[in-house]
Amino acid sequence: MINIKCGDLKLKDVELVCFDKDGTLFTFDMYIPVMEKRAQLLLQRYGLKKEHYGAIVSLMGLDPETSEIVEGGPIHIERVEIIRRTRAYLRTLSINSSVEEIAELFNEVDFLVDFTDYVKSIEGIQPILEKIRNSNTKLVLVTHDSTEPAIKQLASVGLFDFFDKVLGLDIDSPYHAKPAPDMLQYACKILNVDVSKSIVIGDDDRDLLMGKNAGSMACIGVLTGKSKAEELKHADTILESASDIEF
Repeated sequence: MINIKCGDLKLKDVELVCFDKDGTLFTFDMYIPVMEKRAQLLLQRYGLKKEHYGAIVSLMGLDPETSEIVEGGPIHIERVEIIRRTRAYLRTLSINSSVEEIAELFNEVDFLVDFTDYVKSIEGIQPILEKIRNSNTKLVLVTHDSTEPAIKQLASVGLFDFFDKVLGLDIDSPYHAKPAPDMLQYACKILNVDVSKSIVIGDDDRDLLMGKNAGSMACIGVLTGKSKAEELKHADTILESASDIEF
C-alpha cells in the first residue's frame, strides 16, 4: 500500500490505483490512423464508394477534411457503441452486417496499425507507475476500449508490465460501462482488494462517477484529456496531469 498526495488531498494506505486510459495515460493521437484504416477496410470489405469514407470517419470522431480529432466528438464514446453506430450506418446503405463482423474488422485494424509509431503516453507518467508498482500497490487499467487493443497500446510504450489487470469493454464483458461501478468492483474482487482502499484517476466525469458509485476512497480528475475542470463534477481534487501525483 502507498500514501498519495494530490494537491491538498492526502490519501493514506491506498491498496489499488485505477487509471483510465485515453486522456489519462495516453494522448488521443494514435486514433487518427486507426479511424482512417477502419474506414478504408470498411470500404473494401463492403464495396462502398469513396464518398462514404467521410461519413464513416465522421461517425468515429475524425474530421474528414482536416484529418483531426473532433473536439468533444464520438471518439470519447465506448468502442462497442462506435461498432453499433457503424452497423447502423451500413444498414442505411442496405448492408446487413452484424456487430460481431464489424468488431472483427476493428480487431483486424488493431493488428494492422503499428501503434509504436503513434501511441504517446502522457509526459512523466512512467515514474508515477513505477513508484506505485514498487510499493506493492495494485495497478489497474479500466477503459471503454477493448482489452486486446489496450494491452497492445500499453506494451508499445513499455507500460503494460506495471499493471496487475487491464479491463476493457469487450462485446462479452461481464460488467457495464462507466459510470456504472461494475468495472472497478470487478477489478477489486479479482485482486482481493476492498474497494474503499482504491482510488480512481481519469479525465472524464464518468471515470470519477464510477469510483463514487463503487465506494472508492477518492476520485482524482486530470486535465490532460477531454474535460475541463468544471466538467469533472465528481472529482475530489483535480490535477493538471496524473504525473503531478506526489507520494
